[in-house]
This record gives sequence, C-alpha cells and structure tokens, in this order.
Amino acid sequence: MISRIGGEGFDLPTTMATDFTFKEKVEGAKSVDSHYLELDQNEEDMIALACENFDDVIILLNTGTTMELGFLEEYPQIKACLWMGYPGNSGAAAVGKVLVGDVVPSGHTTDTWAKDFTLDPSWQNFSYNRTNAGNSYTVDGKNAGYYFVDYEEGIYVGYRYYETRAVSYNGKVGSETKDYPDGESWYRDNVIFPMGYGLSYTSFEWEIVGRPQGKVSITADDTIEVKVAVTNTGTRDGADVVQLYYTAPYEPGGVEKAHVVLGDFQKVFVKAGETETVTLSLPVTDMKSYDYAGTGGYLLEAGDYQIRISENAHETVDSVTYNLASDVTFDEDTETGKPVENRFDDVSSHIANYLTREDWSNFPTTPTAEDRQTTSAFISSLKYVRSDEADAQMPYYTEEWAEQGAENGLVLKDLIGADPEDKEWDKLLDQLTAGEMAELIGTGAYKTIEMLDSIGKPPVVDSDGPSGFVSFMAMANATVYDTCTYAAETVLGATWNRTLAFEMGKMIGNEGLVGNERGDKLPYSGWYAPAVNIHRSPFGGRNWEYYSEDGFLSGELAAEVIKGCAEKGVYCFVKHFAANDQETNRDSNGILVWLNEQALREIYLRPFEIAVKEGGTTAIMSSFNRIGTTWAGGNYALLTEVLREEWGFKGMVITDYALLSYLDGDQMLRAGGDLLLTNDRSSELTDVNATQLSLLRRATKNILYTVANSNAMAAEVIGMRLPVWVEIMFVVDAVIVAGIAAWGAVVIVQVLKKEKRQASEN
Repeated sequence: MISRIGGEGFDLPTTMATDFTFKEKVEGAKSVDSHYLELDQNEEDMIALACENFDDVIILLNTGTTMELGFLEEYPQIKACLWMGYPGNSGAAAVGKVLVGDVVPSGHTTDTWAKDFTLDPSWQNFSYNRTNAGNSYTVDGKNAGYYFVDYEEGIYVGYRYYETRAVSYNGKVGSETKDYPDGESWYRDNVIFPMGYGLSYTSFEWEIVGRPQGKVSITADDTIEVKVAVTNTGTRDGADVVQLYYTAPYEPGGVEKAHVVLGDFQKVFVKAGETETVTLSLPVTDMKSYDYAGTGGYLLEAGDYQIRISENAHETVDSVTYNLASDVTFDEDTETGKPVENRFDDVSSHIANYLTREDWSNFPTTPTAEDRQTTSAFISSLKYVRSDEADAQMPYYTEEWAEQGAENGLVLKDLIGADPEDKEWDKLLDQLTAGEMAELIGTGAYKTIEMLDSIGKPPVVDSDGPSGFVSFMAMANATVYDTCTYAAETVLGATWNRTLAFEMGKMIGNEGLVGNERGDKLPYSGWYAPAVNIHRSPFGGRNWEYYSEDGFLSGELAAEVIKGCAEKGVYCFVKHFAANDQETNRDSNGILVWLNEQALREIYLRPFEIAVKEGGTTAIMSSFNRIGTTWAGGNYALLTEVLREEWGFKGMVITDYALLSYLDGDQMLRAGGDLLLTNDRSSELTDVNATQLSLLRRATKNILYTVANSNAMAAEVIGMRLPVWVEIMFVVDAVIVAGIAAWGAVVIVQVLKKEKRQASEN
C-alpha cells in the first residue's frame, strides 16, 4: 500500500529538503532532490523486501494524484498495480472484491502516468519553483507580496504533450540527458501508462460497423458518427470504454495542434461472449482550434482529419479519415451565435515564447531572478480602485435611477420558471431597497439570506463540496450533517461513465431534499461543486477533487452530475472559474496566471463551457487567482463577455471565500459577479449611485433566478419536497377537512336515526 495526501491551500512538495537551504532531507526521503510523488527510501526498501520473499506482489495506490511508477518495470515479482484513489465512505470495501476477482474492474486513467515528473513541461513553472518565494515578484530585490505562474507549455498539457512529442520527436530537450532514435522509443522511456489506459479481467474486440472506405468529405455543419461493435471475448461479464480521439491537420508555424485530442467516449457493459454496439459522435466544429495570434477566433483548417477509435490516447484500434475542403473561421459561438473575439490579449502576450511542436528545444524554463523583477508602478496597478470615469465607458453605466421599496405585491414564487429577461423581474426588484440588495449580495457564506417580508424569499442553505454535502466548519450544531462522502472526483473520472455521474448527482439531490430535518427543515439547495480545474501538474494539491488533465472528459462528467442534481432542485456552483490549477499563493493577493488564450479556451475554460452549455448549470464559483493582472472574480472579460455573453450563462456567480480585501465587492459587481462568499461585507456595497443601484439589481436578479428554480421554491421539480409552510397548510387543511367530514358524518347519522324513529312511529 502506497499512500499520498492532497488538500486545499497547498501543493505537493517538489523537494524533500527540510528547508530552502537544501542541506538536509526529511526523514525517510532518498535525498533532498527527490520529490513527494516518487517512492521514498522506506517504500523502496519495503517493496524490495516483499519481492525478495514473494513471487506475487501487488501494489495498491491510495493516492489522489498520479505517481512515478517506473519501479513497476524493475521487479518481475510485481504482478499487478491497482489504483483506488480516494474511494469515499464505502468504496474501500470494493478493493478486496476487485483483488479476489469478485468484481471485474473497468476504470481507465484520467491522466498520463509519466515516469519522471521532472521532465514534464509544467515542472519548470509550478508552485514556488523549488526556491524560497521563487514565484514572487520583486521590487528592488525585495518580495513585493505578489506571485505569478507562467503556463509556458501553452496547449501541451498532459497527453497533449506526450502524444504530440512522440510523433514529432526531434532531439533531447530540457533536463534530459539521453537521446533516442525515434519518438516511440522516447515515449516508452517517458510514459508508463497513457491517458485512458485500463485493464479488465476479461477481453474485448472492437470493430467499426459500416466502416467507410477511403476519405469522407465533411463540412463544418456535419456531425461525425462512428458505430463500434464491442465483443466480450473473455469468460467474465465486464465493461469497456471506447474512446474517440481526433488528429487535426497541422502546418509548421501555424496554429498549435496536439497530435490527438479526446472527442468522445462511451462506457459499455457487455456480457461474456456477447456483442454490444455503441455510437460515438463528434460535431465537426468541436475539432476547431482557437487562433488567438491570427484571426482572433476559432478556426477549422482545411485538410485531413483522422478519427481514431482508441483504447487510450496512445493505442489506436482503427481509424477513419475525413477531409475538409477549405478553411472555416468562426467569429461567432457555434452554439449560441454570440460574437467571439480575443478577450485576453494582454495575458497572451506576456510570455514571449510558448512551447511549440515545431521545435521542442524551446522548452519552458524556471523563472530567473531577472524574470521576477518588476516595478512599484506595476505592483500598484494591481490594486483595484473604483472609478466613475471608468464606469462611464462600460456597457453597464447608467444615470437612470431605478425604483426602490415599491409595493407591487409580487413574491419570488411568482417568478418560478420566468426567463431572466421577463419584465416581471423588474417589478419584483422595485420592491427592494439598495440596502436589502447589498445585504443579500454581501452575505453569501454557505447560504443566501431570508427576504420573506419584502419578496417572500426563504433562507437558503448552500453547502460546500467536493465529495458531497459537507459542513465546512464541522460545528456540533451544523446545518449539514449525516450526508455521504462520495468517491473523489478523480475516482468518478476514472469510471468514464456519464450514467454513473448522473446517478451520483441524483443521489446528492436526494440528500438535498432531505435537508435539515433536525432544525429548520430547509432543504440543501446549493452545492459548492463539482470542481473542474485541470491536472496541469501532478503536484496540484487539489488534483484529487478535479476530474482529469483533459477538459472535455472533465466537462462531460461534471455536466451529468449537474443535471442529476438539478433533477432534484439542487444547483451546482461549478468551480473554480478559472485557471485555478495551483494552490500555492493562490490567495496571496491573487496569484497572477499568465497563459495564451488558445490554452485558456481549449483546455482551462473548456469544462466550464460544457457545464454551462450541456449541464445547464445556474451557478458558478469564481477563483482566488488572477488571469493576468485581473482577479478572476472581478474580470469583466471572463464573467461577462465569455461566460454570460458568449456562452449564454444564466444564473449567479459567487466568489471563493472572500476574507481577503482584494476580493472586492464593487469590482465583482462590475465584472458580472453576484455574491460574496463571506459572513457580511454588505457595508462595502452601499455607496450607491444610479450605476451602482443598477448593478445591485442585476446581481440580485441573478441570485433570485437561481434560487427560484431550485428546491428552495419550485415544487414542480421531480421528487421535490414542498416548502415547509405548504406542508403545514396541507396538514392544517387535512385536519379541517377531516373535522368537517367527521361533523358531517355525525349529522348524517343523527338525521338517519331521526328518520328511522319517525318511520317506526308511523
């Protein structure tokens, strides 16, 4: 058994030194130069001892992230390796069943398991860069209190790097000391398990049904469908994952393209000796790339597109080639029709040279002391200051005062199901004052407040995640209690099972319906989950609560969880929006994340986009970090231009925990955010002019829209308990009806007796 932990607020150690003098190693480590995700000396000795004394050794990995597993190839006695992840309340009970063969495993990796993490491109720019405050800006040689991370690898994250490097190998780079004759030999020496790899106690054969011969012409309006017959050729019933990857045409010097990109997947259960057919679908537009340095929009380049039916990112079973006759550019979102353009030029341009498949020698490097130097003027520019002059240049600016405190007689339940553009919302908002709205917006820690007198809004419970409803403060009188701890998101990710993700969401929704039975009887309406950040580095402290290194896989599973929760009226705050892939210094004035817009859109925003468009989420949680110089929760380009305008998001955006002053409420409102995750910062929002009042109304409407369509209000949701007051009225009505019925029965009996007596007398 090998175990590793992970958690919020810290990344995993990239050195085993006791301090930054690098003179002493921690007890049990091999050296100061080793790291947390390789075997320590104790573990190496333990494995060597086991292999000396037993012919059959199994390695069991109780980890939330990948580890360096090259040692598996060194010992012939190691016959199996089982990754169990963090399996939740009861998942560990399945481990024994898998080991003895009572359960046929069907999990597949959600990351590339490399042999040497120090050769990964992200190693050069992650956490504190293996030096005391090695990711801090300095002014005149002193730490300025602001930190940064450079995503110099661009789109080449995880399998996108390893698979692309393998087909375009051109010599040694980085810290490598060995050259290879070809890319495949390089790959075998650098990767032990590809993304999507998995084993079973049975075997499968695949065949593309109706496979076309030769190239097939396609247009941007087409959807490619591939039917695959999956035959279980073994003796055990089992499940397999059919994976579809695509290879897009690439020209040196053009838009960067990974050699393979995941486009679809299907989990299929097949009984021994039988065959099941699955259909994998890929809209042609999903193969577009973001051309931030050229057209400033999405681009489908002319040429051959190879659709690969694969066991994993590296092993293709069969393929079909499609041809696009001419380039297609997109300056509108292909689903919403809204304008798409570069939103982050200032962020993209910060890094001079990104990793390119044209020349792998342009490898990322760790920031030097010179790279960290900046000016006091730059540091000062990072502090947000509200400006009426800046407001006047923005679309939200107005000089028209809205009404306050009106008596229109509306309550929130009147607007259940109403579109946010419905004019009735304005009438409802007219009933509120600026102070009431500021209190709602500024008091959002694990709840939204009661507003019964003014608009009939009940108090609402929002719970933390990511493995189910939890009481963040773990108080004895906690509102959230006796709920399940589900398997970590990495474990759910490894199932590659959309149906299972949906069912998990429904189970969480059911718990939401039960709610606080001991206290106020309120349901749990909001959930701070799922989290869909990317495993950019294996050392990410919270990788265990994110699905994968791949944005598509992450988004597809998250969308199903969201839909399952929504069926029971629970809204999901999908988090952390966005590029929050590192814990170290994430909240130290907001770490500055530098990357190009192609990587941002294709990898880091992709799961959020799917959660919005496919999952229909009505809640998002922004992140601590900055994208470039601007805090994500106060970033107009991110929250308004991309999220709301391009993607068509409807609902509320909450901040991450707003204890620090740089998470500014005014900046949040102007960016398109709605709710501060804090106990009470409403006083910061009451400096009201016409524009501020308009922004308070907008945020309030977004919050109320989400709540109105949740289990807090909407009895129409499947399986939903009614509001407590309605249940009480039903009971009261039932008692009255029963009383009337009983009285009526007595009257009838008396009348019948009287009639019978009169008849006998006659």
